[in-house]
Amino acid sequence: MRCRMLRILMFGSVLSHCITLAQGHKTAIRSVRFRGTVAVHDVELRRLMLLKEGSGWIPEKVKEDLESLLQYYHDRGFYLAGVRLDSATYSDDSSSVDLTIGIHEGEEMRISEIRSHGNAAIASGRILESFETHAGGNLRRDVLERDIDALLTSYEKIGHPFARVEVEDVSLDSGSTPGLRIELSIEEGPVVTVDEVTVSGNRETKEGVVIREARVGLHEVYDPVRAGKIRSRLNRLGIFSRVDEPELYLTPRGGGLLIKVEEGTTNTFDGIVGFAPAPHTGGSGIFSGIVNVSMRNLFGTARKLDVHWQREDSETQELAFGYVEPWVLKYPVNLSCSLRQRQQDSTYVGRTVEAKADVLITESLSLSGVVGHSVTIPSATTTAVSNSRTITTGLELQLDTRNDLISPTGGALYHTGYRIGNKKVFGVSEQQAGSDGSRAVQKISLDADLFFRTFTRQVIAMGLHGRQLTSDLIELGDLYRFGGTNTVRGYRENEFLGSRVAWTNAEYRFLLERQSYFYGFFDAGYFYLPLPAYVPGPASQQLVFGYGIGVRLATSLGHIGVGIAFGRGDSFGEGKLHVGLLNGF
Repeated sequence: MRCRMLRILMFGSVLSHCITLAQGHKTAIRSVRFRGTVAVHDVELRRLMLLKEGSGWIPEKVKEDLESLLQYYHDRGFYLAGVRLDSATYSDDSSSVDLTIGIHEGEEMRISEIRSHGNAAIASGRILESFETHAGGNLRRDVLERDIDALLTSYEKIGHPFARVEVEDVSLDSGSTPGLRIELSIEEGPVVTVDEVTVSGNRETKEGVVIREARVGLHEVYDPVRAGKIRSRLNRLGIFSRVDEPELYLTPRGGGLLIKVEEGTTNTFDGIVGFAPAPHTGGSGIFSGIVNVSMRNLFGTARKLDVHWQREDSETQELAFGYVEPWVLKYPVNLSCSLRQRQQDSTYVGRTVEAKADVLITESLSLSGVVGHSVTIPSATTTAVSNSRTITTGLELQLDTRNDLISPTGGALYHTGYRIGNKKVFGVSEQQAGSDGSRAVQKISLDADLFFRTFTRQVIAMGLHGRQLTSDLIELGDLYRFGGTNTVRGYRENEFLGSRVAWTNAEYRFLLERQSYFYGFFDAGYFYLPLPAYVPGPASQQLVFGYGIGVRLATSLGHIGVGIAFGRGDSFGEGKLHVGLLNGF
């Protein structure tokens, strides 16, 4: 015998009497008492009610509260529970009322059987094995809902995104051992394949570029995991201001995905101006500057062109160009080339040409092969640099899981590289007399940046970086340069040189808006100069550190950054001021 388990017992005459007395009076609830509770605490039951102590007495809300209490008991497995309003006792002037609610909890019922019908793609046995809800256990509404959600996810993974699962019936099985019988109704829906992709909102970017970067395979069974990665893949391009979650739809020809995007500014101008006080009394201050121009969506094809210019003082500057051709021959391989020239005061001119192939293993992981060719042309008066040529080849690995390219609040950026090659010297300097003019070269690089939230609207940004050059013939033009805006703040741009350098950056950011924040920072660095050293300095190795504060604001003109940094031993008047602008156009 089966009987549906839903009953509310209350005294209609009591409720009717309460309504009659309450008409025309403003009555407050003085107390709410429960009678018969054992398994559930009274405090928890009061939390579920609309009628609370101190609130106004609204008799019409009694039925709603009793239904909420009964549903709560059912959710906890007490399907024989009964709830009723025992009494509503008014004060003499009817200004207050005391409520007494009687509860019959009954026994906590166990599940005797779970049945499902309508399923074919997934067998009933597999369904029940995956459920936390099981025969012999107690019925919990929240647990059963989680089980159903997990089952729907399983159907999505095998191409049934429109599957439906409902609890058709929960009834009492009055056998030798009474229990609950659960009937699940399953509608699996059709197997859906992605036969077309529609892109909306793209004004300049070609539709094929969006589909390519989304990595959607046509005529494949719909996979919610792969579809869920489309948004992050497109956001990483840096050319869209907004990307919606893809929407699945059906057509007479099959399934399709709708990708809605909103294009942002794809070209950026990033300029930084720095000023450092005079290094000695009577001297003049030093202005420095960095300009980066990036075009990330040439002709709507996601091709990239970068231009870099840097001025360290009146006699030293650097100029670089870079170009990226994405998805060569429709394969996930990007080809890039770069050209860099450095004029180091009156000492030498260095030129470097590189070619690189990036294999996009996933949307966040890439492996690269790189070939580089560099030449150093010394001035006629210098003896610290030789006329030389260096050819290197190597591998690079990059992992980028940041959730935002401009102001990340989570994720990491990791990059490491290894190169090996040969340096050929055409004119040996005095310091290298006796050299045969050819030496092996080995370079190792490591960059790791980590971002994570601490409290609401607060982020810690940590960075660890290192470079090492190994060779029997190391000259001034080969050394790594660091110090300044992008490495250890509080010092002049590229103030330090070394064949082995390392530095860390630590920032604590207070978010003002999504891409605006105030921050304090502490940087530390280490460099090692090989012997003999070709630059003046008190020692062959040294530790340095810098600290300061800054702010970055997103404005109508772009992202404006202002910061002041102090190096080791600096007074307030010796601080380095940096002003930057990142603007889209």
